[in-house]
Amino acid sequence: MNKDHPIHSLDDIFNDPDAQQLLVKKIAKPKQSFDPDIEHFKEITEWVKQHGGKEPEKTHDMARFEERRLASRLKGFRNNEDKIELLKPYDELGLLNSINSHVSLENKVKKEKQDFNSLDDILSDDSALFGDEGQTINSKLFDTRKLNEIKREQENQPERVSQRHRMDNFEKYEPLFKQVQADLASGKRQLVPFKNYEILLHHFYVLKGQLLYIEAVGDRKLTNNKSQRKTDARLHVIYENGTENTPLLNGLAASMYGRNGKIVTEPNDNFTLTSDDQVTGYIYILKSESDNPEIKKVQENHSLYKVGYTSGSVEKRIANAENESTYLYGPVKICEEIQVANLDSEALETAIHHALSNFRLDVDIKAPNGRMIHPREWFVTDLDTIDEVVNEIVSKLRMNQ
Repeated sequence: MNKDHPIHSLDDIFNDPDAQQLLVKKIAKPKQSFDPDIEHFKEITEWVKQHGGKEPEKTHDMARFEERRLASRLKGFRNNEDKIELLKPYDELGLLNSINSHVSLENKVKKEKQDFNSLDDILSDDSALFGDEGQTINSKLFDTRKLNEIKREQENQPERVSQRHRMDNFEKYEPLFKQVQADLASGKRQLVPFKNYEILLHHFYVLKGQLLYIEAVGDRKLTNNKSQRKTDARLHVIYENGTENTPLLNGLAASMYGRNGKIVTEPNDNFTLTSDDQVTGYIYILKSESDNPEIKKVQENHSLYKVGYTSGSVEKRIANAENESTYLYGPVKICEEIQVANLDSEALETAIHHALSNFRLDVDIKAPNGRMIHPREWFVTDLDTIDEVVNEIVSKLRMNQ
């Protein structure tokens, strides 16, 4: 130690240059082992070393299949507490200390990037909310029991040849899909298992987590195969992503059975929660009514909204708004209060914040009491945009349930 700089505290120790060598973490020499997980982890470590510290990515480039395989294994290790414990002695590069290590879903999501470019990003498999390893969408985000799998009929056949392509006039149908998403989010429409090979004209269904609409049903014709279905018909199907195709009815129905397809019920304005439903909280949308000149200036072109979560009463949550920085030390107006059932409300709130990141208020505001506010849950946009984001996320989660 440097005797010219006496040590008075732990801070002195950490700041003394001569102390750094004492604080270097000694890496324990791993024991010899032929455990396949250990060998696989060593393989990942070696790959990272050869690529200058870059971790393998789950790329869609099939020429990089080996990298994709290693990325999947690393993600699997990070999501398994027992494997983390097993592999710690061999983790010389700190690969298991990633933010994606075994932590709660809420913490994983909160530590994700905040600059998603589109709603598709937040709904993609790259997000912890929608990942496909270690946990499933049901165990991550839904509190209800896993739905029973729909029994595949013995004579089911795959969907017949009918490639999807982009529609030229999808704008005509887009409002229909947005309304169905809103109805699913609010509970006015429900999702029930597909059954009886019944596909109806002008009805909505869910296949592989995507809404589809039966726009037309052609004439029935006799089949010439061994299926128990004696007749078949050509359909015109429109999908929520703006594509369309013309599959055979029996082929689409077989895909619905084999891939846990769902029927979207007709809207019911008198719906009520059942005893199987669990209210997990409330997502609320507030509008700032502050007299703060800085906040008023922000709202010259667009209103300023806060999207938040509470497990109790929204009214009680905002009762002291004028004394809390989270509400910008000013009064707020409740624009919407969305009851959340069978979903993790806090994780849902975070997903919504991610999807709205492009609209996030990114300024420091001086409060009347002189304190500086750094808002993170306030968004400069219109209420319709927030509604569309919330409805699409909630409906997508329900469709993947």
